[in-house]
Amino acid sequence: MSRGNGKGQHKREARQARRNARRHPELVANQDQFEAQIEHEMSRVIFGPLQARNETQGQMIATVKSKRVSFITGPAGTGKTFVATSLAAEMLEAGEIERIVIARPMVGCEEDMGFLPGTEAEKYQPWLGPFFDVLEGKLGKKRVETYLKYGKIVASPLQRMRGSTFRNAFVILDEAQNTTVGQMKMFLTRLGTNSRAVIDGDIEQNDLPKGKESGLADAVKRFKGSSHFGMVEFTEDDIERDPIVREVVKAYRKVA
Repeated sequence: MSRGNGKGQHKREARQARRNARRHPELVANQDQFEAQIEHEMSRVIFGPLQARNETQGQMIATVKSKRVSFITGPAGTGKTFVATSLAAEMLEAGEIERIVIARPMVGCEEDMGFLPGTEAEKYQPWLGPFFDVLEGKLGKKRVETYLKYGKIVASPLQRMRGSTFRNAFVILDEAQNTTVGQMKMFLTRLGTNSRAVIDGDIEQNDLPKGKESGLADAVKRFKGSSHFGMVEFTEDDIERDPIVREVVKAYRKVA
């Protein structure tokens, strides 16, 4: 891309940011300050478009782009979080959505976290680190901070989302194998106009009490074959981390 074309792209992105801010003034306490920060960040170099690292990631990208709700299953290390978060960042920058919502069921740790200092977002930061690593790589740290400040990126435990409705949003439900059937139903019924959801997890393992059915496993069975829901399954062969990680995952899944 030439220098002139790059500047033109940044100007177009800045105009889109201004339009989004005007549509939702309730999210912008100081619109002038918001626009100034965004336009400053537009001068940063943004990483290129997401490229699939293997065939299954390619299937995931195509599915998420074509379906409003996508169930993505498979072991850790296959890039589920990376692909979902990268697509969300690209859609936010393109003006296709107005915010990114990241949710995760907090099984077994919510009570302990109540004693931690800081805001709710700060308490859950350690569990959301992988998302912010990707977002900062795609958007730059300063812009991510600005989007967090003005509600363009929202992170919250799933249990706190009852009563919310997601409109014009890209919603990621991570570690969804740890949802109950009731929680999954609650989440799916929160989706509103122009919303898109990626629900990921490993249905072969969960941290729910013994005998409790996983909401992810249940949903995959319920919606399999529906034209409205996308399904992509990763396997151990899709693991993109060090080969030893692939061997470890395979060994433990065999035992399980």
